Amino acid sequence: MVLSYREGIGATLFEALAEDSGCAAGAQRMQSALNVEGSAAAVALKLAAAYTQLFDGVGGSKTVSLYESAHVCASGRLFQAPSGDMEKLLRQSDISTDAAFREPPDHLSIELAFLARLIRHGADRMAQTALLLDDHLLVWVPAFADRCRECDRTGFYAGAAQLLTAFLTAQRIALKIKRAAKSRTGVTLCHFD
Repeated sequence: MVLSYREGIGATLFEALAEDSGCAAGAQRMQSALNVEGSAAAVALKLAAAYTQLFDGVGGSKTVSLYESAHVCASGRLFQAPSGDMEKLLRQSDISTDAAFREPPDHLSIELAFLARLIRHGADRMAQTALLLDDHLLVWVPAFADRCRECDRTGFYAGAAQLLTAFLTAQRIALKIKRAAKSRTGVTLCHFD
């Protein structure tokens, strides 16, 4: 994967993202982290170690939580109101997580998978998509990105979080435009007009 990001289709993706003003900084940060000296295997090992330190709790005060509850609740604890709110949203959409995936429903991956599903369903789910962005993802992901920037020693995950914030913001803008125009059919990636 590191080789692909350095020279293959992944490198082409980073080049395309770097041309977009909303995504450029995050893409460049990720690419810089991948293009450090060393073999692809050595870079992959460094990124894996950074992931473990950042997100798996072994980094102590440098750990960045992947759960909404930890970012929006004063206690910083898991299984708070955002977890219940996300469970309710998922139930209303007749969606559940696989029993083998034992993460609270306010985990970043679950919220993003739900967003992807809503985007695929387009206009039928515009209000629900706006609710997910306004009441969940855009409430905590910018702070998550800031925390990644402070704690990520490689810059790769900080860049990814920065890209994610740009994408979510662009999706919210696209929904406003779509609602106003009622005729727009494309999905904006990261472009800010």
